[in-house]
Amino acid sequence: MVLQPESGPTLPTENQKSKRSALLVGSMPFDDETTCMSRALDVLGPALFSLPDGEIGDKTPAFPKGNRIAWVVYAIEKLTGDTDSWEIIKQPVRGEDGMAIDYNQFQKLKPKHSPANMPHHVQLGYDAFARQSYPIFRRLRDQHNLPGLKFQMGVPTGFAMGFAFASQIQWLRYTKAFNTIIAREVNAVLAEIGHDVLIQIEVPPELYAAYMLPSPLMSLALIPIKDLLSKINPGAQIGMHLCLGDFHNEALVHPKTLTKMVSFSNRLVDEWPSQHTLAYIHYPFAEAGTPPSTNATYYAPLKNIQLPAATRFVAGFVHEKRSVAENIDILKSIESARGQYVDVASSCGLGRHSPETADYLLKLTAQLTNLS
Repeated sequence: MVLQPESGPTLPTENQKSKRSALLVGSMPFDDETTCMSRALDVLGPALFSLPDGEIGDKTPAFPKGNRIAWVVYAIEKLTGDTDSWEIIKQPVRGEDGMAIDYNQFQKLKPKHSPANMPHHVQLGYDAFARQSYPIFRRLRDQHNLPGLKFQMGVPTGFAMGFAFASQIQWLRYTKAFNTIIAREVNAVLAEIGHDVLIQIEVPPELYAAYMLPSPLMSLALIPIKDLLSKINPGAQIGMHLCLGDFHNEALVHPKTLTKMVSFSNRLVDEWPSQHTLAYIHYPFAEAGTPPSTNATYYAPLKNIQLPAATRFVAGFVHEKRSVAENIDILKSIESARGQYVDVASSCGLGRHSPETADYLLKLTAQLTNLS
């Protein structure tokens, strides 16, 4: 694939940032976390403001590509193995990677502890992975002479754990309990790493709920996010990854317009707690394997996004099924709607792609951040 467009986009002249940055949402399909971070820095380097570790985890016969490769599925598998706290009501239908084959084939679990007691019995291990990867991150950051680069730690909300519940009522009852568990692990990392970590909160089920709810009730979808934020110690730098779903490269939501996504993020900004910094909001414009629209009018609602002055807007559109020229045109449409430069990303993590496709997307992202 050729990465040499004939010309760059014509950009607005007002309210524009001095340059575009890049965001990697989380997962990458390389050998291990060290390789993921090294490859990302080799290709994107100074364009990155934060760096995830690639979310590979342990490669075993059960999970040959790693047990962290599929977002919240890692945490669900952790619960499944804890038979003292969970009863398996339905076994998953697994694919070659060890994960359930689709959203409908997850295992279904029944809790053996009350919501109040569950946090005493469950550890998900997000903090343990951060402890393992952060020293590697520091070494690589020093090698690349990027002292301002932040370590990026991605977590779901407790609402996402509901994919594993056999009962929807239990799903709702245990959301806050899992927020307590996730916040405990985030707070442990904040205590150890401090301002060198940027916490990314990933909200596919909340965005799905926002699209399913009538507009007057959309704020209900914010409840799990606000509860998690309230439990994270003050002073955190937090990025929000809005997500349409990307499990096995299949989306949960197929929006016909961006109007509801804009309303959702504006309500989130309106209710953002003052004790935390909203570092960025990442918008997904591709629906997993379905590439982003090339229709410029689709992006017009982005003009209505309201963000604090210091909050980055990250456009998640870079996609292998669009040509280089189409990716550039989409960037032009987004920046025309926003009236400023935007930061650049894919719509979700790269872990569901082949290493070759992921490498191409890294290079394409780098090219798009450097367009004049």
